[in-house]
Amino acid sequence: MRFQEDLYYIENTLKGDMNAFGLLIQKHEKYAYTLALRIVKNPEEAEEVAQDAFMKVYHSLKTFEKKSKFTTWLYKIIYNEALGRLRKSKRYNIQLEEIPESEEYQVDFLDGLRSLHLEERSQLIRKALDNLKPSESAVLTLFYLEEQTIKEIEEITELSESHVKILLHRGRKHMLESLKKISNQELINLL
Repeated sequence: MRFQEDLYYIENTLKGDMNAFGLLIQKHEKYAYTLALRIVKNPEEAEEVAQDAFMKVYHSLKTFEKKSKFTTWLYKIIYNEALGRLRKSKRYNIQLEEIPESEEYQVDFLDGLRSLHLEERSQLIRKALDNLKPSESAVLTLFYLEEQTIKEIEEITELSESHVKILLHRGRKHMLESLKKISNQELINLL
């Protein structure tokens, strides 16, 4: 399905068109869930975070000032909702689920070997992200998977530019360390 620009759905929702809001949710639900999952690292809780965030979006839509992109505003709500849930549950060692693959890597277009390689790579990345702190995992997700700028991540997380850069740097460093450990362990298991 080809979606309209976000402002189209926002304006129609504000006029009372619930179908427009449903399409806005459809357009962003995958990304909302992915970001929530990177922080809470539990599939059921991530779904609840995304649902709660969309409810907040609906009730606050008239306050959206259009100074930033809608996704920046949405991700900020999801980020805060997920952090609030973490604070309530006080759980930080949690599991990360499936990383959605982009459409350009659909299995239909790949030979079997490449498909296997991508699946193994995806599993390694999930394992490595499991070992990161939620803040590092969230910032890496926003920057690399959601393609948010550092300025947009600042708005979403309410962290300073230098703090975002530090989290990106530490996250990449910790991810590399984690990938090395995982690779070494897998080599040992093969022997």
